[in-house]
Amino acid sequence: MPFKEKLPEWFAAGTEPTTTQKTAGYIPGLKPPAQWFNWHLNTAYLAMKELQENAVHKEEIESRFNTINTKTVTLNAGVQILNAVKAALFSLSGATGRMLVNLLGRMGNCESVGLWSSNTTIATDTANKTSGTSSFKLTLGSVPATASASFLTTPGRKYIAVADVKNGNTSKVSISINGIAGATGNEVTSASAFAPSVVRFAATDFFHILTITGTGASGNTFFMDSVRVYEISEADYAAAASYTPAQAAAKWPYVDSVMPVRNPYAIRYGENLLPPFYEWNKHINASVIEPYKLQLKATAGNQASSVEVPCAPGKSYKVSGTIPLGTYVRVSFYDANGTFISDLFNTSITTPNNCYRMGIELQNNTAEGATGTFVFENIMLNTGSTAKPFKPREDSMLALQTDLYADPVTGANADTVFERDGQYFKSKRFESVLLDGGKISKLNNVVSGAGFKALYPVVDGANYAYVGNGVGVKFDGKILPWGSQDTTVDRWAIDSTSGNFAISVGVADSGWADSYAPTLDDIKAYFYGYKAYDANTITPANAQAMTTATWSGTGTKYWVQRVGTPNFTQSVPQQSYAGYTPYQLVYQLASPTVEPIVSEGQLTFNEGDNQIEVGTGLIVREESKPAISSNQYWINGSLNGVGKLREKTSKIIAVYKNGKKDSWGTVSHADDVKNLYGLTQAYISSARFDPSASYSTTYLTLETSPIVPFAGSYAANEKTLLVDLVGSVQQNTARVSVLENKKAEKDNPAWIVPAAILAGWSSAGEVPVGYRMEGNRVYLRGRLQGGVMSDNTVLFVLPPAYRPKYTYVGTSHTYNGTSISVAEVSVRPNGEIYIYFAQGNRTLNLNNISIPLD
Repeated sequence: MPFKEKLPEWFAAGTEPTTTQKTAGYIPGLKPPAQWFNWHLNTAYLAMKELQENAVHKEEIESRFNTINTKTVTLNAGVQILNAVKAALFSLSGATGRMLVNLLGRMGNCESVGLWSSNTTIATDTANKTSGTSSFKLTLGSVPATASASFLTTPGRKYIAVADVKNGNTSKVSISINGIAGATGNEVTSASAFAPSVVRFAATDFFHILTITGTGASGNTFFMDSVRVYEISEADYAAAASYTPAQAAAKWPYVDSVMPVRNPYAIRYGENLLPPFYEWNKHINASVIEPYKLQLKATAGNQASSVEVPCAPGKSYKVSGTIPLGTYVRVSFYDANGTFISDLFNTSITTPNNCYRMGIELQNNTAEGATGTFVFENIMLNTGSTAKPFKPREDSMLALQTDLYADPVTGANADTVFERDGQYFKSKRFESVLLDGGKISKLNNVVSGAGFKALYPVVDGANYAYVGNGVGVKFDGKILPWGSQDTTVDRWAIDSTSGNFAISVGVADSGWADSYAPTLDDIKAYFYGYKAYDANTITPANAQAMTTATWSGTGTKYWVQRVGTPNFTQSVPQQSYAGYTPYQLVYQLASPTVEPIVSEGQLTFNEGDNQIEVGTGLIVREESKPAISSNQYWINGSLNGVGKLREKTSKIIAVYKNGKKDSWGTVSHADDVKNLYGLTQAYISSARFDPSASYSTTYLTLETSPIVPFAGSYAANEKTLLVDLVGSVQQNTARVSVLENKKAEKDNPAWIVPAAILAGWSSAGEVPVGYRMEGNRVYLRGRLQGGVMSDNTVLFVLPPAYRPKYTYVGTSHTYNGTSISVAEVSVRPNGEIYIYFAQGNRTLNLNNISIPLD
């Protein structure tokens, strides 16, 4: 054994000799007493040990300040608690795309009864649901109740089907695939909450029928929602054999039709998980004195103010603060579908294993003496079992405004996000095109078949260089298979000869008779969501519903909206309407491209425990126009569309006033407007609203999309923190410089001269023809002379950043020195500027033409 390790054993008993011992026992030149000898050696050992520890400590300090040390973390879907060794910035190393293709289209959202076949009564139910705004409620007759839907498959390929079901009072509910032996999912018997029924199967035909069956007595009921069918890989099919139904449902969540990873985000909630009282659902007798000070003037017992917050399952939490005598805290637990699990009346909390949200209620007692004035102050909810000092909530967030795709079956060739010099970029491998009428500039060909036509439109701005096939979605959510568009209805492809899209359209949707050759205007109108018909012989409602030809080329041509109320127009449609969803075409690009993406925020970790939520569907700072009603201003309130957000909401995260977070309350929508607005609206009193300010809203969409992990790292020592700090300062300085330059350009934007003026035209006068962008519009100036005056003449072409989303038509005039004539200037999504209705060889004025970009 080495000497330094043997020392403690030899001299463990060594203590300093007393004075008496020293005097009595010490003879100069002879051996000192053993105790004294041991004490001196022990002292030497301790000195050596101290030197050794100091050396180690010095080494550790040098390492912390001289060596880069990072800790790799993966932030998974949902809510989790991460313990960080240092307070540090999170550095994203990657987020990878995923695409789910629900072969049922939008049928599985259980919002429209007419799309399903059943042997009993189906009704929508808004009180019980797992996605969207409703589920189906089935009432049993004299036999088991069934609801069925068909979908396309490929023989031999593997599939998984999932349905969220809940008993009312039936004995059991399950999913099955007709005609395949053993293809029956697990039976769900619970009536307290929705649970998944899951079945795997290998296709034996080119289509199959899925059935949800409830077994019980006549008059019994059950619920179904979020029904999905996905083609999966052989590897996933094998792995799914060992999954529980809950695990399978989590891996393959519900989506409408085709859905990528859409607008992923990661939020690190503050050490205090509770927001200010402004954001609580307050009792009518409660009022906010300060952001974290609430006064309740109770007139009866159990008058509660409440708020819901995310939480991690199976974790400890603690509530603290000033909770006055005569009041208490109630904590309610909810599962992933928002179904109530249980509650407790305690400030020490352990969440159930299936809990993902909890509600905190502050309320007065029910006993005598419960009335009066109560003040709640500095209420804190933190992770762990020990109360922490009060802090206001301060969240940290990283939100990416982009779509991330991948192969829907294998997950290969995924879009990925990466960070470079403080800016986020996407390696884009998939293209998604919304086939709106305004994007179609030309028609290459039309192939007529019995009851359908194959259209070959040119879509401006699309990248046609593709690999393999793709997936298309019809306006009604139906999945469109690839190929055979010249022989089969509802198919699509990219034409290898022309390099443009090809898509087959049925007579039931277009109204075009087999003998009719549709024009470019007809094609545009169809992709705006309209159907042609003869107004002399057919009513709009009948035209919308008919499955046979409604327009043969003779009569009075009108168009009826294909979706929703049968509104009609005699003029050629120039845009789509609320409720219509354009065709969507998704395909893999021949070569990946890299493009910058919009992001918001910087994710940071606190030292110690951090509650983090990873999800998708976050819309950041959408411009909002609040509307007034009942002495309050509302965002996304049901006020005939005024103040409505662009997407249906699941939750409003924050409202910003002039770029700074403002304290707005939120409430739920009534059931009769949830289909239009979603679940949530925000409000503020008119006294606290500033009509001169600009407002924006950050919110979660009601539409769900797959969630993927955020992979990254954070600094684990001082050296790395310093390096990150220096890098962050450099990046921020560079970005501020760019913003300052952009602001200068916006304050005084330069006029740009077109690269080429076409068809014999040239600038006239001292001011050259030009264009510039201000805000969300492009302005033209100058006069042209000497060119071709015929219709459809291209004057010049705007570059991509200056092109409108839809075709814009502006009014101008021509002048020949003595008379003025009106002319039209049309700007198309491909940037081409055309002239119409011009007469003679005149000068054309472009001044005062401004083009909206969206």
